[in-house]
Amino acid sequence: MPAFQPTADQFRAFRDDPYDGPVAQVNLLKFRVKAEYAPDDPEHGEAISGEAAYMRYSEAFTEAAKEVGGSTLLLASTERYFIGQGDWDGVLVNHFPTRQAFIATLNHKDYKSMSRHREAGLLCQELIVTRPSWVSGDKV
Repeated sequence: MPAFQPTADQFRAFRDDPYDGPVAQVNLLKFRVKAEYAPDDPEHGEAISGEAAYMRYSEAFTEAAKEVGGSTLLLASTERYFIGQGDWDGVLVNHFPTRQAFIATLNHKDYKSMSRHREAGLLCQELIVTRPSWVSGDKV
């Protein structure tokens, strides 16, 4: 079921998993039609789409992830459903060398500032954590 944040149990299970290899995260994204910045955000009242606001977040998050060896493998708008049916607007795939690297990105000194764009633009999401077998054509 789509959500906005992990539950405490989901976060603990992710954090405490003993697997210490690479993880890739597949994010299914649903954007707000219009971004909804908080009244104290500098962008409050700006007339931009939720997708445009989320792009600001993704760009900043990608830079923070690079500092710990992470990368954004894909950020794409949904074109159509070829198999099945859904209602997602976009897909984001991030790769991290370890789950601790991802957590370090969430603890980045600029995360609170960058996350305002996520909160303004994102209606809900599903985030699937994977253990990659192949990344960019190379076996892991």
